[in-house]
This record gives sequence, C-alpha cells and structure tokens, in this order.
Amino acid sequence: MRHTIAVKNAREHNLKNIDVEIPRDRLVVMTGLSGSGKSSLAFDTIYAEGQRRFLESLSAYAKRFVGQLKKPAVDVVFGLSPVISLEQKTVTKNPRSTVGTMTDVSDYLRIRYATIGTAHCPYCPDEIPTRTAHQIAEHVLALPDGAVVELRAPVFKIYGEDYGYLFDDVRARGCRRVRVDGELVSISDAIELDEGATYRVEAVVDTFIVKRDVEKQLVVAIANGLRTGEGFLHVALLNAEAVGVDPAAFHRRFSCPDHHVVMGEPS
Repeated sequence: MRHTIAVKNAREHNLKNIDVEIPRDRLVVMTGLSGSGKSSLAFDTIYAEGQRRFLESLSAYAKRFVGQLKKPAVDVVFGLSPVISLEQKTVTKNPRSTVGTMTDVSDYLRIRYATIGTAHCPYCPDEIPTRTAHQIAEHVLALPDGAVVELRAPVFKIYGEDYGYLFDDVRARGCRRVRVDGELVSISDAIELDEGATYRVEAVVDTFIVKRDVEKQLVVAIANGLRTGEGFLHVALLNAEAVGVDPAAFHRRFSCPDHHVVMGEPS
C-alpha cells in the first residue's frame, strides 16, 4: 500500500505541470501567497479526482444529490482514497442527510437486519418467533369459537419524555385504553403515574370474540397493533378456562412463553 499521494503533471488553473508527493495519514498544511495554486492543488485537483472516483461507486439515485466536479487537468494521481471536503458553508439543507443515506448503506443495513435478525422479547432476553399478520390471525382463529382475545401493543416511554406524552402518542394511534401493570385504564381519564418508576404499559388495540367471520377485521387489527408496538404484539386470552384452552399450549412456539408477546415480520 502506498504511503503517499502522488500527483503527476497537474495543470489545473495556474498550476504549471506540478509533480508532488503528499504523505498519507498525516495532517498536511498547504501555505503560500495568494494565487500560488493552493486551492487549485487541494480542491480542484486532489479533491476533484477523489470525488470522481468515489461517485463511480454510488447509485444513480445518490449521484443526484452530490455536486459533481469536472475531471481535473492532471495526468495521474496515485494513492488516492475517497475524499471529503469541509468548507465553511452548508452543503445540504437536510439535517438528516448522512454518509449512510447518501451511500445507501443505511438501506442495506436495514435489509440485512430484517433478513438475518433474531427477535427477542422486549421484557426478557428470550428469543421469540417472527410471524406475519396473517400467520398471527390464523393462530388466533384456531381457538374454539367464543374465545375472547385481547390484542395489546407494548409501548415504552421515550427517554426524557413523561407518561402524558406517551399516552398522547397512544391516543393518536387510535387506542383509547391501556393496561398499566395489567390494570385496564382509560387514557381519557387523568392517569397519575410516578415519572421515576417503571411500569409495564400496553395499549389495548382491540378485543375479539373468535368466530369465522372476523378474519379480515382481525388481520387489520393485528397489523395496526404491530405498528403501535413497533413490531411487537401481546395476544392475551381472557377466558381460557371457559373455552377449555390451555394458555401455555396456545402460546408455545408462537410467542414468548412468559409474556405472550409475538414479533411481527421484520421490515
């Protein structure tokens, strides 16, 4: 691997067939009189050539957001890596534009985690299986007719926010009731909780009585619950004894055995 950046026969602007070698992995300062060619060498030659090579590796979509420079007047540049140029001006107005978004790396990472990621229960370290909304609905509809199922989406307070903000967010998602440590409360009422304490909060998405004609409504409710719970959903069987169902057998190989939470299909 080269330890220098070699520039051969640079003729950009007022550079007159300049040959120079710049050491890599060092802080190099170019000084000189105005018009001596500092910017022509640093920005218009080295930076322009490095950017041109880097853009060749990007997608056509990413190239639209990067200002492209013309090929500099130089014979060859050796030992050059992808480069960036820092100037005293705002390059883009989007504060969320990062190297990950410009190079599509963030999209590839999301696909990778969604493909090979292993889901874990949000309350314990146990692994839980992943299911699509239709697969979850099929499992629920396998219960005997008359079984009462409550769909609960686990929600968590964002660091720095209070529970009032959390309940407003749950209300905006279309839910009107929550379970706080298992106790059913309405978020229309004033709920006083200790901001310093940790509670298990679940938004009640919907309650169903299992029968054959509720499949479409059940799939829609499950999909909404997965969005509210950011991929997680708690399937609670309210009248297991009345319909003769063993809750442990119902949730085995379907959700977390202790908290009955199932993970939707990663996306």
